[in-house]
Amino acid sequence: MKQLLACTLTACALVAPMAVAASSHTFVEAPVVQVEPVVRVITHKIPHQSCHDERVKVVQSAGDHSATPQILGAIIGATTAGALGHNSRYQPVIAGAGAVLGASIGHDVGHNRQARSYYVTEQRCDVDYELREEEKVIGYRVSYRYGDTIYHTETKTHPGRTIRLRVDLRPMD
Repeated sequence: MKQLLACTLTACALVAPMAVAASSHTFVEAPVVQVEPVVRVITHKIPHQSCHDERVKVVQSAGDHSATPQILGAIIGATTAGALGHNSRYQPVIAGAGAVLGASIGHDVGHNRQARSYYVTEQRCDVDYELREEEKVIGYRVSYRYGDTIYHTETKTHPGRTIRLRVDLRPMD
């Protein structure tokens, strides 16, 4: 039993430094050689309202629609047409046509007399859009030197004159 315990402790003593060595790392500062901003163009659509005054005609008709102008027009039309064709055998047809024509004229005269129109000024507005572009820095392309080699990476912030590197240390087998 003592022998098993001694072997276990010896194995743990040998494995523990290897586990620590396998996960060992350190940080170093490497000089920055070049920094270029990464730029994205963002387009904003900005609404603008433009208004102008416009003159508009308003037609208002009276609420009551009297049949008097049509009836009066039909009587005058029938009488006039009947008088013009009094010696003709087509006098009833001519008088009927005169009545229809007179009723139509009476309707137009009555409608125009009842309608009232006037002009008002109304404001009309439209929305126009202006496109405005904006350049926004979204990160940086960084070149840095580590040893004799130049490496490249992208960062969200400007690194300054040096960049912090994590160096992992692992033993070679």
